[in-house]
Amino acid sequence: MANFSIVGKRIPHRDAVEKVKGSAIFTSDIKLSGMLHGKILRSPVPHAKIRNIDISKAVKLKGVKAILTSKDVPLIKYSISPTWADKLILADTKVRYIGDEIAAVAAVDEEIAEEALELIEVDWEELPAVFDPLEAVQPGAPRLHDEVENNISKTMSMECGSIEEGFAEADVILEDTFQTQAQSHCSLETHCCIATCSPTDDVKMWVSTQAPHPLRQRLAATLNIDAAKIHVSAPFIGGAFGNKIDLEPAQALCVLLAKKTGKPVKIEHSRKEQFIATRMRHPTRCKLKFGVKRDGTIVAKQAEVVLDNGAYNSHGPAVLAYHNVMFSTLYRVKNIKYDGRLVYTNKNWGGACRGYGDPQASFAQEVMLDMIAEELKMDPIDLRLKNANIPNEVTANAVQITSCGLKECLTQARDKSEWTTKKAHKQKYRGIGVAAMIYTGGGSIGSGFNYSGATLQMNADGTFHLLMGALDIGQGSNTVLTQMAAEIMGVDPESISLTTADTDTTFPCMGTFGSRVTFCAGSAVTEAAHGLKKQILETGAEMLEANIDDLEMKEKKVFVKGSPDRSLSYAEIGAASFYKKKKPLVAHGYYNGPEVPPEFNPVTYEGYPSPALVFGTHLAEVEVDPATGKVEVLNFVAAHDLGRAINPLLVEGQIEGGAVQGIGWALMENLQFENGEVVNPNFHDYKMLTIKDVPKISSLLVETVDPNGPFGAKGIGECAMVPTAPAIVNAIYDAVGVRIKDLPATTEKVFQGLKTQG
Repeated sequence: MANFSIVGKRIPHRDAVEKVKGSAIFTSDIKLSGMLHGKILRSPVPHAKIRNIDISKAVKLKGVKAILTSKDVPLIKYSISPTWADKLILADTKVRYIGDEIAAVAAVDEEIAEEALELIEVDWEELPAVFDPLEAVQPGAPRLHDEVENNISKTMSMECGSIEEGFAEADVILEDTFQTQAQSHCSLETHCCIATCSPTDDVKMWVSTQAPHPLRQRLAATLNIDAAKIHVSAPFIGGAFGNKIDLEPAQALCVLLAKKTGKPVKIEHSRKEQFIATRMRHPTRCKLKFGVKRDGTIVAKQAEVVLDNGAYNSHGPAVLAYHNVMFSTLYRVKNIKYDGRLVYTNKNWGGACRGYGDPQASFAQEVMLDMIAEELKMDPIDLRLKNANIPNEVTANAVQITSCGLKECLTQARDKSEWTTKKAHKQKYRGIGVAAMIYTGGGSIGSGFNYSGATLQMNADGTFHLLMGALDIGQGSNTVLTQMAAEIMGVDPESISLTTADTDTTFPCMGTFGSRVTFCAGSAVTEAAHGLKKQILETGAEMLEANIDDLEMKEKKVFVKGSPDRSLSYAEIGAASFYKKKKPLVAHGYYNGPEVPPEFNPVTYEGYPSPALVFGTHLAEVEVDPATGKVEVLNFVAAHDLGRAINPLLVEGQIEGGAVQGIGWALMENLQFENGEVVNPNFHDYKMLTIKDVPKISSLLVETVDPNGPFGAKGIGECAMVPTAPAIVNAIYDAVGVRIKDLPATTEKVFQGLKTQG
C-alpha cells in the first residue's frame, strides 16, 4: 500500500469539539431581528376534496401577520425530477394523505400561529381512501391522481439472458415472498428553515438540507423566482439519512411568508410533523423465484416487486429503479427477470432513505439465499462465495464493476466471527447469520448529473482555503476532504480553512447522498489541489531558478531535492505571487462522471453507470429467549470493501452507525398506520435502539483501491446498513428455526413462530 502522510490516518472529526461543547450553530439556533414564526395547517383526513377554506377568523387574531392558501401560491407541481412532478406546496382542490399541506400562517410567536391554525375552517368532501398497494391497483380502487390509471406511478421491467432457459437448467427452484416496512429517518434535528425575501425577490435561506444547490434550483422552479436571486446556506446539520434531500413544502412556504410580510420567517417541524409529513422508507412486497444447480450456482433469479409510494412521488421512481439495479447486479447470474410497480396509496410519501431501496432488495435476496443454502445442505458463506462478483467484470445487466472485494469481505468476516467454530459447536438458542451487499460507491450519472465542484486557494500569507459545495451532515466529509487536500499540499488538514454548502460562494454540488461525497467531491478536491500544487511549484521554480521536476513540497516549504537549504516558505511564495506578480494562486476542480455508456438503458436501467461499486458482508450472532421470543444481538461483524480508507476512524463510525440503524429496522422500527394515520409519531411509541441495545460491532476495512476513486477511495455511508437486517433474520433462523419473511422481526413474531413449532 502507498505510504501517505495524512491519507489513511485516524484523524478526529474536525467539527467534533464544537458539537460536543454545544457551540455548533444549527438552523434552529439562528434568530433574526423581527423574525416571525410559521406553522402549517395539515389535512386530518387521508383523502378528500377541498370545497372551501375560510380564514376570516384566523386573520383577525392579534399577532397573525400573514396566511397563505393555494390561492396565494404558484400552483406548480414539483418533485426531484420534472418528469415525476405531482405535488403542490399547498393543496388546491384535493388532499391525499393525513398531513398534506393546506394553509400556512406567520405570526409573532409559535403559540399564536398554532392558535390561528385552529381558527381556519375547511369544508371537506371526504373520499374513499386506499392504504394497501395491492388493493390500490385493483379495478374500482379510489384514484389518487386523476391522470394516473390504477394508481401505478411507475413500472419497470427487465430481462437479461433467458429466464425460462435459466429455470429449465436449474436443479432446484425456490419461490417465496418477503415484505419490508416503513421506517422513519429519526434524525435528532427536525426540518427547519429561515427565510428572508426582499420586494425584488432576493431570497436568503438558512436551511437544514443535504443538497443546497439543487434546493435553490427547485425553489426557483416552484416559486417562479430567478435562481440567481436565491442564496441558500446550510449551517450544521443534525442528521438526515436521506430525509433532507427534497424540497419541502415548508421551505417554499417560508419564502412566500417572508415575501408577504417583509419579515424573516422561521418554520420548524415538530417531532410529530417529522413523523407524519416528511419522507419515509418505502415499504415493499417482493416475490422471488430462484433457480440453482446442485453445486450452488445460481442460474436464474426473478423478482416481482411492489413499492408503496404513498401519496406522492418524491424519489419513488428512482428507488424502484435502484431496487432493480442492486437486486440484479449482486452475484454472477446470467438469467435475470425483474418486474416492479410503484403504487400510490393514501399515506405519507416514501422518499430517499439510507440505502435507497437496496436494504429492501438485500433483505429479500439474502434471506432467499439462506433458504437455498439449507435446501442444498450448503454453507451459506460458501454459497455466496460460489456466486460472488469479481473485479473488472461486466454483469448480466451490463453494469461495469471495477474494484470488488466481495470475496475478501466474506472470508474475513467468516474468520473474524469464528463462523466455522460456532457452526460446528452450536449453542442452544444461539445462531449466526450472514448477508452480503452491493451499493454504489460514488453516486451515479444515470439521472444525467453527478456533479461536485471545489476551489482551493493559497492566500498571500501561505495559508489555504478550500471552498466546496459538498456539505458534512455528520459523516465527516469536512475532515476527509481536507485530508485529501492536505496530503497533496503537504500541510496539516486543520490548517486548511473551509467554506462549504453556500450557494453564493461555492461551486455547485449535487448533494450529500448516494455515498458520493468521498468519491465525487473528493475527485473535485484532488483535481483542484493538484492544479494549485502545479502553480505553487511553477512559482517556486521561477523564484529559486530551478527545474520544476527537481522541487518538492513539504512542511509548508518548497525546496530543491537534496538541497533543503535552497527553499521557500509557502508564505514567501504566496506573497510574491499575490503582491509582486499580481497573480493569486487558486485552482478549481470539477467532477461529473462517469461517462454514460451507450449500453445504459434509462427505461430498464441496464448498464447502470456508477463510477464505482462497493461490496460488503455483515455477520450477526444472536440469542433468542424461547419463553418470550426476544432477540438479543450479541456480536456483529461488518466487513466493507471501500476502496481505500481515507480516515479509518470515521469509516468505522459510519459502519457502526449504519449497523445500528439496520438492527433497529430489523427488529423494531416500524412506522405504523391505521386508516392512513401514523399511530406512533413520537420517540415513545416508535421503538428504536438505545445505547444499551447496541452490541459489540467489529468493523473490517477491505481496501481494494479503486482505480477511479480519489486515492483509490469509494463511499461507505449508505452501504453500512444495507445487509444488516437479513444477517439478523438469518441468525434468528439459525438459532431457533423461525424464518421471518416480513420485517420487523419483532418479539411477537418470533414468539408466534416458536409456538407454531409446537
